[in-house]
Amino acid sequence: MMKTAARAIGWGLALPYRCCYALGKAALGEQRAITGASERIAKVPGLLGVYCRQAFYSRVLDGVGQDVYFGFMSLFSKPGARLGDRVYIGRFCTVGLADIGDDVMLADGVQILSGRHQHGSPGDSGESGGTMRDQPQQFDKVTIGAGAWIGAGAIVMADVGAGAVVAAGAVVVKPVEAGARVGGVPARGLG
Repeated sequence: MMKTAARAIGWGLALPYRCCYALGKAALGEQRAITGASERIAKVPGLLGVYCRQAFYSRVLDGVGQDVYFGFMSLFSKPGARLGDRVYIGRFCTVGLADIGDDVMLADGVQILSGRHQHGSPGDSGESGGTMRDQPQQFDKVTIGAGAWIGAGAIVMADVGAGAVVAAGAVVVKPVEAGARVGGVPARGLG
């Protein structure tokens, strides 16, 4: 009963954020709108903030499952993100273009980037001497399999298989097999 009441309050609290997002999307485009709205809604504290973020992201992202926990100050930068049921996103996480399976847990400070090649290298555009900002961008969807656990401060740029464990502080640059345990920079199998 209390959960239902908290969800209803969350929907009410999320309404102004959804309106600002809709206006921003019309005026600035979807990408800039999600960035601004995500930054604003991330600041809502406490359990009501969690319900407010649930209500907001269920309307903005490609998919949000049941009972998803959105931690304080966690941000989404791509509206194409999808979250399964019972996903836990800790505090201060950043998620780009990702498909996160059921029962995944992201500890505090995890970053899931939109692949490894968000910026090309200086020769990619056929011109030499350009800056990284001048290079073509490529966003790839990163998949986190069901039941995976990503430790605090990890950076994920490649797929993580179902049931895999990524140690705190690891940097994942190559796909992680289902059930594997990896750690380090770059992430490698742990014994």
